[in-house]
Amino acid sequence: MTDVWDKPSELNRAERPTAAEAFLSACQGPFQRDIPPLLDGMFEKLDDALYDLADKAGSDRLYSHYFDALRMFRKHSRNIKTIFLRQLQRSGELTASGLFQTESTSFDNHSIDNFALVEDAELEKSLAVSNLVSKAENRYRRELHELGRYLGPLLGRLEMPAAFNPLGPTAICDAFSAALQPLQDIDLPIKLVVYKLFDKHVMDHLGEIYAQCLRLAVAYGLTPAEPLPGRVISGGASRGAPGSESGTESGTESGGARQAPATSDEVIALRPPRAGTQGPVPPAPGHVPFDRLRSLLNAGREPSPVTSRASPGEAVVIQTSDLMAILSRLQETTWSARPTPLSATELREHLAGALLSDEPGAGSRRRSLGEVDEDTLELVTLLFESIIQAADLPDPIKVLVGRLQIPLVKVALLDKTLFDHRNHPVRRLLNRIADAAVGWTDDEDRSPGSLYGQIEHIVERIVGDFDRDLAIFSDLDAELADYLVQEAARARLLEEKVRTIATERDRIATARLRAQAVIGERLGSVPWVPPIVESLLTEGWREVLYSAYLVGGEQGKKWLKAVDVVDRLLWSVQPKVDPQDRRDLLRGIPDLLRTLRAGLAAIDFDQRLVARWFRELQALHLSALRGTAAAQGAAEARISFGAPRLRPEAAPGTAKAPEPLRRLVPGCWVELVRDDSRRVRLKLAWVSADGQRLQFVDRQGYEGPELTRDNLATLLEYGLADIVRSEDDLPLMDRAVASLTSNLSH
Repeated sequence: MTDVWDKPSELNRAERPTAAEAFLSACQGPFQRDIPPLLDGMFEKLDDALYDLADKAGSDRLYSHYFDALRMFRKHSRNIKTIFLRQLQRSGELTASGLFQTESTSFDNHSIDNFALVEDAELEKSLAVSNLVSKAENRYRRELHELGRYLGPLLGRLEMPAAFNPLGPTAICDAFSAALQPLQDIDLPIKLVVYKLFDKHVMDHLGEIYAQCLRLAVAYGLTPAEPLPGRVISGGASRGAPGSESGTESGTESGGARQAPATSDEVIALRPPRAGTQGPVPPAPGHVPFDRLRSLLNAGREPSPVTSRASPGEAVVIQTSDLMAILSRLQETTWSARPTPLSATELREHLAGALLSDEPGAGSRRRSLGEVDEDTLELVTLLFESIIQAADLPDPIKVLVGRLQIPLVKVALLDKTLFDHRNHPVRRLLNRIADAAVGWTDDEDRSPGSLYGQIEHIVERIVGDFDRDLAIFSDLDAELADYLVQEAARARLLEEKVRTIATERDRIATARLRAQAVIGERLGSVPWVPPIVESLLTEGWREVLYSAYLVGGEQGKKWLKAVDVVDRLLWSVQPKVDPQDRRDLLRGIPDLLRTLRAGLAAIDFDQRLVARWFRELQALHLSALRGTAAAQGAAEARISFGAPRLRPEAAPGTAKAPEPLRRLVPGCWVELVRDDSRRVRLKLAWVSADGQRLQFVDRQGYEGPELTRDNLATLLEYGLADIVRSEDDLPLMDRAVASLTSNLSH
């Protein structure tokens, strides 16, 4: 669907501000009433924190420093509250009047081009605010989504993104940053303490305020916008928000009949597209309904000797709840013996053994799975094989994800939307794990506080705690997102610095190449060049050209003037036969020499060498005025000087890159084999203007190697490099479903 957020509607322009003003003004009530006590509690804790810091200070200066800050906050706490509440109210008024506030003090809203110009302290503060915003948006995403659906129609939008919501975390944190702005003398470490306490004592308690705003929307009779197609909002991540329940469950009863889906507040139902004159639209990759997958599976099914389907007279079909219990026991026994994923055949064999061991007696009929349950089991195991084969998952992470095989079977038995809802909480969690781990390498830290330890913790929680409540996946996804916020922000900052350095390095290299090329072209365009002139241009004036290029590029006045000097110098030493040329040369020599001397002096060139060149130039100019060439010059009259040229295959736009390299753009991940045979994963962060030089960074944003396209093509050819993820690749779970569909279709 076309994004209409940036396209204001002209409909009812005069009426909407009134309704928006009324609703946003009403919503300010809970904020203006409930936040001041929260701020009071924060300032009390800030008193304690600063007192403790002063008590532990290692010097009188630090002791005095913390107490000065304590006194300042005591003095200005009332002003801070007043400014904060006024700024928050102003955000609502501006939004109601149609003026959307898009500026933010958060890290994500700083122009990436200005990072190098912003002081480290400002970046640290911005990073802290960005963390607050990201955590709160994850924590209250259900409430913010619902508020956006109510606010959107008031302003002629489909819905309002959280970043533009005047009641959202961005607006709240911006208002608080503005309230702290007058306290310029407070050092960064103390401000970080303030932001941490603001997060704990204010941001963590917004759930009830948002709930009151939603009740006000209902009381005002507002109509929420229809959910956007493909949008599924999961609610289990909101701590302290009312109305959080478990996810949708659907399964299979005895006889293979599918259970009716239970109602739930956790998943907002998708509205089916309206029927039109067009024919049926094929599902997008990674978005295939369960019934479609079942039909593809059964079309190509081969009878299984282990769990072959039996007629009702031959076997007892177990209920889905019994199958869930068997899978839970199988989970414990299987993974205690082997920490690697089971194939579809192995899982069926283990399950068949569990069914036989559960039979009550020899005279009883054999137990088997219902048709829908058996299809679900096979589809998930085939889906899991696609997940484990993904190139972007490092092998140690695959081992961890492999432990989620049986939990995913249980999820699919409960909720068939796993296959066709891209924003299903399980899919979202696995996609986030894959995105976070794509650059992880074997030699990284595996302690509990590391990325590996965080993923291991998530897997253990699911394996140990998941039974039927799908909310655990939303909670763990929010927990992982919170963990990744600061790491991702720091990586972006470091990566931008690497790009800035690479760009500057490329600019310098280009300047040198252009200076050399211009001199080479000019030297090759004249009949002869005295050695002294060649030396002056290639040793001295080339540096002048280089400096001029760095200042203004090829269109800069300094560059054009420096190139003109090259042409004038070469013309000045050629023999002059025409009287007018002699007169022009005689008039132009003083200015030429002044320009040469000034340019070489500006780059601090060796003045003794300049004096020697000028003495010899004097003799060359006299010879040129007489119409004769110097003897030594005449002997070397046909020396040819050519400009350096790019090889045809390396010229931009002429090379036909190998197929893998055509997909290589910034954001892609490659795996390189190091000299010690260990593998390292790197992200392409920068490509030079001519497309030939590639700068890589690691997962944390630190500078990696710089390679040319030819270098990388050779490494790919010899198996010493591999592209593990391209920028246009689908998310992990979408790729797995698309691969499953393709395999079943063929």
